[in-house]
Amino acid sequence: MTVIRRCTLTAVPFGVATAAYVGIFLASYDRLPGRIATHFSGDGGADGFTSRTAALWFGSGLLVGLGLLFTVLTLVSKESRGARLTAAIGAGTAVTLGYPLVLTVLVNTDVQDPTEVQLPMWHMAVLLLAGLATGALTWWLTSGGPRSASTRRLSPALLLTEGEAAAWSRTIISRALLFPASVVTLCGLFAVAFGPWQAGLLPLVLGLTCAPFAGVRVTVDRRGLTVASTVLPRPRLALPLGSIVRASSIQVNAMGDFGGWGYRIRPNRRGVVLRSGEALSVRTAGGREYVVTVDDSTTAAALLNGLVNRHVAGA
Repeated sequence: MTVIRRCTLTAVPFGVATAAYVGIFLASYDRLPGRIATHFSGDGGADGFTSRTAALWFGSGLLVGLGLLFTVLTLVSKESRGARLTAAIGAGTAVTLGYPLVLTVLVNTDVQDPTEVQLPMWHMAVLLLAGLATGALTWWLTSGGPRSASTRRLSPALLLTEGEAAAWSRTIISRALLFPASVVTLCGLFAVAFGPWQAGLLPLVLGLTCAPFAGVRVTVDRRGLTVASTVLPRPRLALPLGSIVRASSIQVNAMGDFGGWGYRIRPNRRGVVLRSGEALSVRTAGGREYVVTVDDSTTAAALLNGLVNRHVAGA
C-alpha cells in the first residue's frame, strides 16, 4: 500500500462531500430562506438557525479543513504510524459530516419559514451505517503488505525462591491511536455544538472508544500477565500462571504481523499492538500466542518464565 494511495483514499471522500455540498447549496441558493435551519432537536424539529452565507462557508470550510487535516495525518503517518486507522476514520468522518450537511440544504429548499423545517431521525441511522461502511471499506482497501518475520529472543527464566515476591510493570502510550482519537473527538464535539448534531455522533463514538485504549499498563506478577487500559478497569486481558507455557521477547511489525493497531486477532494469535517494535510474547497451554508491544519485554519474559516454573514446581 503506497502513501499516495492511502492519502487518496483519505482525501477523495472529503472532496466528494465538499463538491456535493457546495454544488447543491449553490444550485439551491435562491430557493433557500435568508435564515436556514441548521440544528435540530431529538424529535426532528428545527431549533438552531444560520444565515445562508454563513452556512455555506461553515459547511465547506469544515469539510475542507478536516479533509486537509486527515490527509496530512495520513501522509505523515506513512507506513508505520497509524496511517490505516487515520484513513479509515477520516473517510468515515467525511460521510457522517457530508450527509447531514447536504441533507440540511435539501430540507430547507423552497421553505418560507425555517422554523417549520423537519429532519426525520431515521436519517441518523443511515448516516451512521454509511459512515461505518465507508470507514470499514477504507480499512480494507488500505490493508498492509506482506507479513514480516518476527525476531524472537529467548528469555531464560529468572530464578525465584519459594515465597519470594517479584513484579514488573510498564505503561505504553500509542500516539498512533491517541492523536487521531483526540482529533476525531474534538471534531465530533464541534459538529454537535455548531452544526447538525447528528454529524458529530459517529466521530464522538469512534474517538471516545479509541482514546481510552491508546494507553495500557502491562503487569507481570504472581497472578500472571495482566494488560489493562490506563483509564478504564474493563475490558482487560488476564492470563493466569497456570495457563502459561513460556514467554519470550520478540520484534513485531504492526502492519506486517497484525494488519494494524489496537487489539488484533489472528489465527491462534492475539495482540495488543500499540506500535511496531519490541513486544512480549506469551504462549499458553492451549497453543495460542498473546503478544503485547511494550518496552523491556526481555525482563518481563524472564520474570514470567520464573514465576511459571515456580508455579509448576509447587503444583
